Amino acid sequence: MANTYLDIEVIRFNEIDSTNNEARRRLDKETVLPYWIVSDKQTSGRGRHNSYWDSSEGNFMGTYILRIEGEKKILPQLSFVSALAIYNSILEFKPRTSNSSIKLKWPNDIVINDKKCGGILIENLSSEGNFFHKIAIGIGVNLITSPSHTTNLQSGNVGDEFGISLGRDDFLMSVNSNILKVISVWDKGKHYKQILNLWVSKAYLLGKEISVTLPGGVKEQGTFSSIDDEGGLILLNKKGSRKVFYAAEIFENL
Repeated sequence: MANTYLDIEVIRFNEIDSTNNEARRRLDKETVLPYWIVSDKQTSGRGRHNSYWDSSEGNFMGTYILRIEGEKKILPQLSFVSALAIYNSILEFKPRTSNSSIKLKWPNDIVINDKKCGGILIENLSSEGNFFHKIAIGIGVNLITSPSHTTNLQSGNVGDEFGISLGRDDFLMSVNSNILKVISVWDKGKHYKQILNLWVSKAYLLGKEISVTLPGGVKEQGTFSSIDDEGGLILLNKKGSRKVFYAAEIFENL
């Protein structure tokens, strides 16, 4: 079912395998960009590296499809852009009396009070040579329930952490507004440094001892120093040596 919502089309499903999968299926359909695909439930929700994302009913599961003409090398920047937009939306619902801490966990997770409450999956839908044309920004945020499937972090949800009741459509309104604002500031990478600095100011475990887990399972330990201009995590070991890890890796608490 489709309807116009805030001057943007929202395609709604009661149940679907994945909103990002549906974005791919709709590539050849004439739909005015940008638009949203949202679902009450996903049967095959996924995160990075096709990891399973538990998509419980009542939480937010949506994909924002847009056209951006740009070089593929700037595509990873959209993870930081999207994370800031989601951060700003969650902050809008935080009660003034709440002491809850909202942080952004590299490279694409939302953490509230040390609990994973959301994640982002950026996918290139259409490209030619070194340029991309259509992008899907998959967003999952736990609004009312905390899934049992999680990473090294305990899962949580916005409602419990803030002590509020938050509806999906209210959250969609906020995310739609904020993602447009942050993408406009980013301006196809022209102001990426500004976006990155904002992201770093909200980084989870910045300045703390962490361990970085490589795809093969090997771990590197050190201090999470910062993020480099390419979006890589900078790790300093006890001898002061500097290593940089990119989006294919994740990090966890020691």
